[in-house]
Amino acid sequence: MPACNDKILVGLVSPEVLSAIESDSMHPVFLDLQACSALEIRYDFFEESLWPGLSARVRKVAPHAMQIGTIRLKRDGGVFQDSRAGDRLPLWKNILEAEQVPGWLDLEQDCLYDYEKLSALADRRDVKILISQHNFSRTPTDMELRDYARDVSRLGAEGLKIAAMCNSEEDSDRLYRFTQKFSGDFELFAAFGMGDLGRVSRIWSLKEGANLTYGAIGHVAAPGQIQVPVMAEALEKLSDFHSKFEISAFLNEK
Repeated sequence: MPACNDKILVGLVSPEVLSAIESDSMHPVFLDLQACSALEIRYDFFEESLWPGLSARVRKVAPHAMQIGTIRLKRDGGVFQDSRAGDRLPLWKNILEAEQVPGWLDLEQDCLYDYEKLSALADRRDVKILISQHNFSRTPTDMELRDYARDVSRLGAEGLKIAAMCNSEEDSDRLYRFTQKFSGDFELFAAFGMGDLGRVSRIWSLKEGANLTYGAIGHVAAPGQIQVPVMAEALEKLSDFHSKFEISAFLNEK
């Protein structure tokens, strides 16, 4: 289990990834799972009848990894129907009543109306909550980012994540300023850009104070996402990177 001051690489667990490693412990995906210090269980990718048992299955194949569970809505890059957003609380309840549960749950910012009830369910199992925002068109303004952090702090959530489309270098710089100012307020914090212009930020954000970043296991799940082996190598070399240009050169070599 990573300490909160570690730099945490999160890989996404899909049905294909889980089935591959369960059927063949020597499958190449094993190396990706081992390289990740945390795994995001994407419940929305699995049949709902399987959800209560997923944490135990993932822990069996990757006992070292912290788990973050999410039922991601379509508008936030998932496959769970947006019209069913209000149906998730009983589904979370079923997940949290299982013998084994994720250590963290990820709830989208635009569903904060569920926070208090979800938090009450999570507290019974000593599970923490990360609030996430996914913006596939633009990077929020400084004021919007500040208000987002303050809203999450006010609620008492322990984690914050934002993934926003970067359309310019200034967009990335805005996320870095946000990270410098607010990352210390949360146990888990991620703020990086999507798209080609956001690739460097997935690594450089960790130099600015973030401690959470995401990599792809097999299928790329978000624009500009980087494969886990490359991200793992970057984290090993993180102290050697002294500028964004060095990270860009590193990525261009891969």
